[in-house]
Amino acid sequence: VFELASRQVGAGHAVRVVTLDRLFKQADGGKLPPRDRVAGIEIVRIPFFGSPRYPIAFSVLKHIRDADVVHVHAIDFFFDFLAWTRFHGRRLVVSTHGGFFHTSFAARLKRLYFATVTRASMLCYDGVAAVSEVDYHEFSRIRPRGLVCIENGVNIAKFRDAGSRCPIKSMIWIGRFSENKRLDRLLLLLAAMRRIDADWRLVIAGQPWDLGLPALKELAARAGVADALRIVQSPDDDEIRSLMGGSAVIVSASDYEGFGIAAIEGMSAGLYPLLSDIPPFRRLVAQGGIGLTIDFDDADAAAAAFLSRWPEIAGDHAATRARAVAAAAAYGWDSVLARYQLLYDDVCGARCRTILDVPVFVGTRSAAVDRIDAEYQTGKPAMVAFANANALNIATNDGAFRDVLKRSLVLNDGIGVDAASQILFERRFPQNLNGTDFTPYYFQHTRHSYRIFFLGGSSGVAERAAAKLMAMCGGRHRIAGCQNGYSRAGDAIGITAKILGSGADVVLVAMGNPLQEIWLAEHLEATGCRLGFGVGALFDFLSGDVARAPRWVRAARLEWAYRLAQEPSRLWRRYVLGNPLFLMRVLGQWLSGERV
Repeated sequence: VFELASRQVGAGHAVRVVTLDRLFKQADGGKLPPRDRVAGIEIVRIPFFGSPRYPIAFSVLKHIRDADVVHVHAIDFFFDFLAWTRFHGRRLVVSTHGGFFHTSFAARLKRLYFATVTRASMLCYDGVAAVSEVDYHEFSRIRPRGLVCIENGVNIAKFRDAGSRCPIKSMIWIGRFSENKRLDRLLLLLAAMRRIDADWRLVIAGQPWDLGLPALKELAARAGVADALRIVQSPDDDEIRSLMGGSAVIVSASDYEGFGIAAIEGMSAGLYPLLSDIPPFRRLVAQGGIGLTIDFDDADAAAAAFLSRWPEIAGDHAATRARAVAAAAAYGWDSVLARYQLLYDDVCGARCRTILDVPVFVGTRSAAVDRIDAEYQTGKPAMVAFANANALNIATNDGAFRDVLKRSLVLNDGIGVDAASQILFERRFPQNLNGTDFTPYYFQHTRHSYRIFFLGGSSGVAERAAAKLMAMCGGRHRIAGCQNGYSRAGDAIGITAKILGSGADVVLVAMGNPLQEIWLAEHLEATGCRLGFGVGALFDFLSGDVARAPRWVRAARLEWAYRLAQEPSRLWRRYVLGNPLFLMRVLGQWLSGERV
């Protein structure tokens, strides 16, 4: 929390941390100051009662009233209480931090609670950040949408390069003296290693938790390694750095880790990771390309596996050290801060607004022009789509269409999507970016000159629409070609080849939802175009074949009603049935708490 909050202060945010007023394991039970300021972070400490496993602190509500976003760290009382009191009206984000599955205590009850109470509480959260792939898999069972994976950041500067510069036969373990850390197995490993090579030693550094110092010493005596073990209780960072200087290996025998911060901190010091064979550690070793995972349940085999590799590690110690430091660098906090900022922006609707699982761009017409221009400059094919209530209704039932929209830049179209934004994000979109008005606006204001291919409509419509758009743009662009949209499925190859041969930069596809977007997803890259727009009825309006509503009707946001009156037999299902259905689905999303 400190690492994230201090960087948020550095980025210009006002940050308040609300926490508890006592340390769970503090012997004298003394209270901490109710208010403090650390590194620019406002600290508020509140009283609590109940078990340390679920401390109850109702007064949290009065300290979040002025927040734009409330970020709850961990799945505990604060998580549940702020969900159940959602009348406070604050945007809620939670990061998982392993849930409450760190130990096997009350395992069945935890599973039941997770599947019922935790699942219900999740409905009130606008965004959920899983801090590891393990957490992402676990929490996707109860929150399949609105969940992102933002792996924990690690302060890689704190212990950078602190490890021994020679291949000393000493390991260090860092963490809480907790049963799930399986220090008993670690001590048995040390004993097995010393039976092969008696020079090996171990440092255990950390904070007593549910395993006290006397119990730890007894475990060491039973394993017969008391003379090869040093225990350092409650060390500060300077002490840990010094201890790392006398070590070459960072070791962990944990049964469960949500992420494995201590292992990465050790790697940042240049220590070789020797870790238990659990998913987050397997992933860490695979991604970093350094380290060894072993089965601590078989101490003799684990010891033999590591010591057989030790000559290679020791023989090229400098290179091993450098690889460990480089692997840890990937977990620095700067990228994590940026990802949390994007999550906050999304739950507040500042950057995009997810409506029925489709992210919709937030911005003015000029901002959308800049964004599309930037997409074009990347040199990679990009799709632009327009989401109205009908398109989002279709996407709800059509997973392939929904996936295409998720890969596109989607712009808001119409009063229905605006109403959804008001319901979900308490504000409307800055401007209506419907395809009929925005597409000509884009080509009038882009800083690029394009060769444009027009695909869609009946015979002659694309040609007339192209001529009208060129006239509106004052000759800035050129017509690369035109093709009607009435083609057989097998004609796609020929049409794609025609567009490629035309040298077009942009293709406008007017086939209606979802055909036009799916066509672009399947064929845009093959056309050689760098931009593809799904433009619906644009060609009919530009060509004059279909009349647009009067300006005053458009200004009143009632163009849908005008079109319904013009073509009731074709459009009554879309508007009379579709619009209420859309709003019901949006209300369902609002009740579910999904904002990303």
